[in-house]
Amino acid sequence: MSLAPGSARVAVLAACALVAAPAFAAPLTVKFSQCSEFVGLVPIAAAKAQALLPARYTLVVDAANTARLVVRMTDCQAIRVGALPARAGRLAQAGLLIVSPDGTASDPNTGINNYTLTYASNVPALVLGLAAQGVPAALDAEMEYAVTPPQGAGSALYAAVAPELGESTRFFLDGSVNTPTFATTFLANWWRVDGKRQIRMQTDFPTIAFDFASSVAFTTNSANVLGQLTGTNRVTSFAITYRGMYDAATMVVDTGP
Repeated sequence: MSLAPGSARVAVLAACALVAAPAFAAPLTVKFSQCSEFVGLVPIAAAKAQALLPARYTLVVDAANTARLVVRMTDCQAIRVGALPARAGRLAQAGLLIVSPDGTASDPNTGINNYTLTYASNVPALVLGLAAQGVPAALDAEMEYAVTPPQGAGSALYAAVAPELGESTRFFLDGSVNTPTFATTFLANWWRVDGKRQIRMQTDFPTIAFDFASSVAFTTNSANVLGQLTGTNRVTSFAITYRGMYDAATMVVDTGP
């Protein structure tokens, strides 16, 4: 008897969890290789953002009392979770720009801190590994990310996340991007609270190249958490954009009070 697609994915995740559970012990290490990503920032009302942010964190707010929603999608030729075999994979996440809770990644030119609202990946081991740490990651086996052509000026970007398992928000990116040329080090912290436990997903980029001139639209349902923050189904252009490419990065997921 064959399983329905949804049941099959549940079975695959359950099998992965049984086989790989020891690999998900904290701290969890994830290595990313040969990656392309897009990050965009959307101005949102600080009051709406504050309502979703645990009291221990501080929003980054400008003089106009505006906060920032951060949207990121990444495509990698290899993602290795713990000691498990590497595989090609993608991820999508969105969150709120915050002041560094621990003093790391505090230079806005070389670092960023965000509170995680939604996270999804097409890599089952990554989804399970994050869930084991307290991050409500969702599985989207059919996640899309394409840049055509892969390099050049004005390449077409299309990316989409629509998770089949878990609670994560559907959204789409489309527009034009350029080959990144500005190289720098970077440190990115994504935070999450699970009960009394705080989770930090810290990704170290020894070298990442950025381009800041992308023109990309963001589309989602105005009824979901991201749409409620932006107040619309479609943001025609991000206020700030980062199109990035990097050979290697390492994420360490740790927990604490």
